[in-house]
Amino acid sequence: MLTNPVDSANQGPPPPPAETTRVRRGKTGIWIGGGVALAGCIAVGVIDPNTTQILPACTFKATTGLDCPGCGMTRGLHALLNGDVLRALSHNLLLVVILATSVVWFGWNAIARRTGRRVLHFEFKRNAWIAIGLAVVAFWVLRNLPWTPFNWLGSDA
Repeated sequence: MLTNPVDSANQGPPPPPAETTRVRRGKTGIWIGGGVALAGCIAVGVIDPNTTQILPACTFKATTGLDCPGCGMTRGLHALLNGDVLRALSHNLLLVVILATSVVWFGWNAIARRTGRRVLHFEFKRNAWIAIGLAVVAFWVLRNLPWTPFNWLGSDA
């Protein structure tokens, strides 16, 4: 009689299933992106886009004479970096809203990580992207209307 060299009673528990290893990405990309953003902010803070032509102008505004959703963002960022919030609002309201929301979100998450509270996560599903797109298009249209409450949204160029 042939016997199996490994007795099934002596094998012990089956091996655990292969674990899926979670790849931890380094923070090099974050540091490089942060450095590039910091360098850009320093350049925009030092170079006044209202008086110099070093920074490129908006192609859409140059060809149509109308403001795009991004028109005035460079001048608005320059105003913010120099402490003039009202001037930044007059250049591009959308920029100030985006930056204020980002500061609150990053600040909340930094405090939450330190104190062990819940970190805010956003999942941008299809409907969220549609809503964001519609809001940007509405801002684009409204800022080009010549009537009194809407002409305040123009880029003051």
